[in-house]
Amino acid sequence: MTPRSIYVFGLLVLLIGCVEQQPVVENGTVVEVEPADAPAENTGAGGMSGAAVGGLIGSRMGGGAGQIAATVVGVIAGSMAGTAIEGSLQNSSGLRYTVRLDDGRVMTIVQHRESEDRVIQPGERVVIRTSGWVQRVEPVTGPPPNKS
Repeated sequence: MTPRSIYVFGLLVLLIGCVEQQPVVENGTVVEVEPADAPAENTGAGGMSGAAVGGLIGSRMGGGAGQIAATVVGVIAGSMAGTAIEGSLQNSSGLRYTVRLDDGRVMTIVQHRESEDRVIQPGERVVIRTSGWVQRVEPVTGPPPNKS
């Protein structure tokens, strides 16, 4: 694998990661709030950066099939290392929200608590935004939805 093909591969990975998904929005009411350890919110930047560096280092080893194997191993190991580093740099304090959705289902979501976030209290109306694997509980800022 040449440095140019590694560059093209990295660019394709970056572009695929930028594909926007339509978020799913659900309304509900907070039932319970409690502190929790929040898992790292992976943006993908650490993994992509690590994959690029690992692939570049691997591509400089050996020749022929050995070079290709070293590049693939470098991409995988770099991606894993980059993801781990990104996760370790993030704040792990969060909140566990239990929400009764308008359709009767109950969801529990653990999310990071940013310094500017206020704690949403039980009884408050919220919206849950789901985009890919990321869910976020946010207070409702407008009038309640029309049920007609």
